[in-house]
Amino acid sequence: MDIYICSRFFVGAPSDAPYPHLLLARDGWNDYSYYTLFGVRLRLSGNIQVELNQIKIMKGGQAEGLENRPFQEVQPGALVPRALLESICSLSSSKKYYDGLARLDMEMARDVLKTLSDASFLLDVKLRFQEQPCFQISLLREPEARELLDDAGIRFGAEQQLINAFTAKVLLEGASAPHEFHFDFYSKLGAPRRMQSIVGLNGVGKTQVMARLAMLMSRFSKQALKAKRSALQGDDVINPVPSIYGVVAVSFSAFDEFERPTQLQGEKFKYSYCGLQHHRGRLKSKEDLLEEIQTTLASLSDEKRDLLKKVLGNLVRIDDLDTFIDEPENNKNLYERLSAGQRLALNCVFHILSKIDRRTLILFDEPELHLHPQLLTGLLNTLSEILESQDSFAIIATHSPLVIQQLPMECVHVIRRDRMTPMVLKPTFQTFGESLSELTKFVFSSTEADRDYRSVLDRMYSEANQDVEAVRAIFSNQLSLSADIYLESLGEGKASLQ
Repeated sequence: MDIYICSRFFVGAPSDAPYPHLLLARDGWNDYSYYTLFGVRLRLSGNIQVELNQIKIMKGGQAEGLENRPFQEVQPGALVPRALLESICSLSSSKKYYDGLARLDMEMARDVLKTLSDASFLLDVKLRFQEQPCFQISLLREPEARELLDDAGIRFGAEQQLINAFTAKVLLEGASAPHEFHFDFYSKLGAPRRMQSIVGLNGVGKTQVMARLAMLMSRFSKQALKAKRSALQGDDVINPVPSIYGVVAVSFSAFDEFERPTQLQGEKFKYSYCGLQHHRGRLKSKEDLLEEIQTTLASLSDEKRDLLKKVLGNLVRIDDLDTFIDEPENNKNLYERLSAGQRLALNCVFHILSKIDRRTLILFDEPELHLHPQLLTGLLNTLSEILESQDSFAIIATHSPLVIQQLPMECVHVIRRDRMTPMVLKPTFQTFGESLSELTKFVFSSTEADRDYRSVLDRMYSEANQDVEAVRAIFSNQLSLSADIYLESLGEGKASLQ
């Protein structure tokens, strides 16, 4: 199918071109200096034409600037040479565009998609362009475009190819190289992969990495908005852009570094924050958490209420969960009897449920804070069920081996730092179900010199004149098996030297 270029509002359209043909009207709008926007009109005959809304078209390797706009050298009313069409890629951010095509004859619609090299319809085009900056910054600027990239082509016979694996490179201030993560949420042979973790000692950059991941995934950055640039126009990289359409950031820390969007910003970027910090600048009280629980619960859809009834037993022991959920105004005393940890956990779960949609990424920073181990594992189980039901994913930054114990080794990313050079490692053994002591030893580089119970036993053994039984007597001969074995090894070491 032939394409003719027009000025804005289709000024300069040819009157004698053979039918059918497409008209592309240039638009002066730009996405952070990438000029890709065109109006589209399909002419079927002299009297019949179809308005197809707007699309974005880029050429291979397109740089910023108006002079780099596709077909810039083609005069209004002129035919676009075939040679120029061989290196383009298109995608619309509007469902109306694909709705309009769907009302056409199927072969005609497919012809339009092929002529414009639509990335949602042609997999080879998507694969060729998806890592280019113009594609990520301009064509995928809106969350709706990311969904249409995965879904629109299916209506016309294309096979859906969701992106579940991607690389994120995050360069922190002062680091000599970026942290590089390879996330793969594809579930191999049914193994649980919807949750992945970032673990490491304090000071290695976990919290900063999580904040940057939130920015890369959602495109929300106050600094970028102020500078009128894309959040992707920086040192951090994500390739390819995964099939993730919304982000929920959750933190139990008073010192997290997540951005806090306004309600309008959250809706625009499909980004939501749930944490301990109140929007007025103070930390939330128990009363604040209780009020949020009740408010959020009242806003849940019936479908999500049913899901909540299914999973909430992991967190609280309530005889009648149905009335606890359906009638918050009549169960005030029950809610007030919740512990601070339970209120935090419920607040988190209710917020996630209220914001989660298909293929949402939950970024959870240090869920173990303020929760006892049983409540932590209950929260993880609840989150896992929610992710499965909503076809969504989570990345958890943690210090806790309990979190790692729930995940396969492929889902664990260990951050270490050699001076200012960061390293991201994978465990060399299967972490799923492994003992907490082994996980602690590997993930946190625990050694005999670490100041844990062994260093205390070293001191007590020395002060007791190297008498094992005297140390045991201090603990009423009730040392744990691990501690007793270590103490016995101290005595055996002494004997071997004699």
